[in-house]
Amino acid sequence: MKKIIAIMLIVSFCFTLFSCDNDTSKEPETTEKYVLPTPVISSDISLPYTSAADFNPYSTTASLNRDLIPVIFEPLFFATSDGKGEAVLATTSKIDDKTVTIKLKNDLKFSDGTELLASHVKKSFENAKASPYYSAQLSNISDFVIIDNFTIRLSLYSVDLLINNALSFPIAKEKKGEYIGSGKYYVEYFNEKPYFEINKYHRDYSESINQQIALYDMAGITGPVYPFKANEISVYKNDLSRAEYLNLSSETISVETDSLVYIGVNSHWAGSVTSIATIRQAINMGIDRTVISASSYLGQGSPTATPFKNDFYALDGVERVSLKGDIEKAVKLLEKDGFDKVNSDGIRGNGGINLNVSILVCTENQYKLTVAENFKTALEKLGFSVSINKKDTQEAFLLSLSEGYYSFYVGEVMLTPNCDLDSFFTEGGSFNYGVPADMFSIYSSYKNGEIEIAEFIKNFESYVPFIPLFYRKDVVSVNPNISGVGESYKMYSTVSDWKLNKAN
Repeated sequence: MKKIIAIMLIVSFCFTLFSCDNDTSKEPETTEKYVLPTPVISSDISLPYTSAADFNPYSTTASLNRDLIPVIFEPLFFATSDGKGEAVLATTSKIDDKTVTIKLKNDLKFSDGTELLASHVKKSFENAKASPYYSAQLSNISDFVIIDNFTIRLSLYSVDLLINNALSFPIAKEKKGEYIGSGKYYVEYFNEKPYFEINKYHRDYSESINQQIALYDMAGITGPVYPFKANEISVYKNDLSRAEYLNLSSETISVETDSLVYIGVNSHWAGSVTSIATIRQAINMGIDRTVISASSYLGQGSPTATPFKNDFYALDGVERVSLKGDIEKAVKLLEKDGFDKVNSDGIRGNGGINLNVSILVCTENQYKLTVAENFKTALEKLGFSVSINKKDTQEAFLLSLSEGYYSFYVGEVMLTPNCDLDSFFTEGGSFNYGVPADMFSIYSSYKNGEIEIAEFIKNFESYVPFIPLFYRKDVVSVNPNISGVGESYKMYSTVSDWKLNKAN
């Protein structure tokens, strides 16, 4: 039976970030022959794309092209780390329990000069909700009603303080089988080759420096080294998902993601001390997340002690464990629970049981192994004896996870912009390994607005269903002669203002 379950898990997890090879942004393969291309226009700025995929905002399969979607199409809100969302096409968002009323800006236009109305937003919502990239973040919206041309009302299944972040899907107008956006640029063609042309109907058109932007075709090219070193592309993003980071430039920036790196905790296996609540509590309060995040994934992480990003506005005033940890407080809790004896090897115990634990990790991504090693060091400072159980394939890792004989595992999950945690706290959740069942009803109460976030965090720290470490960032290599590239979700949103500093 366990073998059947394990096989099912391997199939179901193949496309998730929880797996060892957690890169969901691989470019589609093509059998066509390509020569090293030259952009069809002359421009100071050149961005990478692939001709092996299109610019459909809801279904394009290439990460390079998906990164460019915000240049062409705008959302109601940009997702922000504080959860409030930055208004783009919207002016306001009034949240009243499970009802959200949104006002659009006046005089918005698509790149073809036609007016952008609430009807376009509704159609875009329907397309996004049916797409693989936005369906999860929009799943809490039960109804979408047009009040007038510039007002819409959403009904939610449950209260969502981060709903603005969820409204970061692209707004588009369908025309003859193509999609037209309201972004700063639109796709134009010369000899059937694409480039970006400035959208003269955009509200910031007069302030834009770059009227045209070249696109460099990466299809058929094995890596970004040659195009970047030859100044054929201005930037290149490394997502660190496969431990294949290439140092292309002396100038790099960090781009925030919704990818949470965490330590899964097995509270179900009686053979591990992690089944004891006070042990989990002591670990959660004792580890220094700032050190772990700074020493893992090339230091590209923002530490957090909760499932939410550390600057989430609703956490203001909410008591939570210190990011830097409190070893003294953690040790006192362990001693209070009877683990007050330390042997000659520095291992803490209660006279009968020593604090021996194991960490399960897949080494296909070496960055995850670094997380395991740093977590091991943090545990040893608390008096734990720690072994690392390395699995060199995804299948072996998932099999061991399904069998349940582990104390901890290194996990990573790409959450929705509104931080939906159903995957951890529901019976059918993909990441609910080792999670105490009581957390399912607690999270449901929080999600339905029956308890405040402070009470949810208090319960989270009591049960410690998993240990959040940090939100991972992407690394973007930038041509050192280009200025204006910003650090944010919306890496390309300022591309109209990028400037090449030419030598005299």
